[in-house]
Amino acid sequence: MKRGDIIIVTHADFGKPRPAVVVQADEFNESPTTILVCPITSEITEKLPLRPIIGANPGTGLRERSQIMTDKMLTLRRDRVRGTLGSIEATTGNQLDRALLLILGLAR
Repeated sequence: MKRGDIIIVTHADFGKPRPAVVVQADEFNESPTTILVCPITSEITEKLPLRPIIGANPGTGLRERSQIMTDKMLTLRRDRVRGTLGSIEATTGNQLDRALLLILGLAR
């Protein structure tokens, strides 16, 4: 797994497996135990800059237009990862970076 990959994860709060984007820097992906992700939802909240939109296409592996929930970022044990669907595009990656700077209070 690498940063920007869209993976399927399980978590007690989700109730069912759901897609998520890996946001952890690649140099930290060697950790054998955990991974930092942002869940993805197909329930779109328009005009919310903290939640970048991802298109449904073969590259992402998503079936519906979706949103990255940067405001719900979490760390999961790697045994909660069920597989990889695809990856986000460069434009979406830039939007994700800007949203993460805002949500973490690092934007100046």
